[in-house]
Amino acid sequence: MIIGIGNDMESISRIEAVLQRRPNFLSTILTPSEIEAANKRSGKHYLEFVAGRFSAKEAYSKALGTGIGKSVSWQDVSILNAPSGRPIIHVKGQRHALSVAITHSGDYVSTIVTIERLSWFEKIKKERWEKRLK
Repeated sequence: MIIGIGNDMESISRIEAVLQRRPNFLSTILTPSEIEAANKRSGKHYLEFVAGRFSAKEAYSKALGTGIGKSVSWQDVSILNAPSGRPIIHVKGQRHALSVAITHSGDYVSTIVTIERLSWFEKIKKERWEKRLK
């Protein structure tokens, strides 16, 4: 059962401008693992990656219904890629199933995050599926 849906759209050039003005912005919004993954990219792909993660974390906070701040911080949420390239969202302390979709077009990135409550049977299926992805 879906218990939260959040979406966000962000201008990639806006994120680029913030990165130029605030050198610590990257370490504020991204986890060390995300920074490592971002640094493997360059140019447009680097900016798309950073903007996508920023937008996905915003979408997650909207799905949660709290926004970024007291209940969830930037560092609590990590979005990395599966070997297939699909983004996977992990949140400290989150026990529900999470899904994220990130898309880029021109100067914009758009994301959607869903939070699902799973039955015990669905949890077992999900755990088995995640083991196969590793």
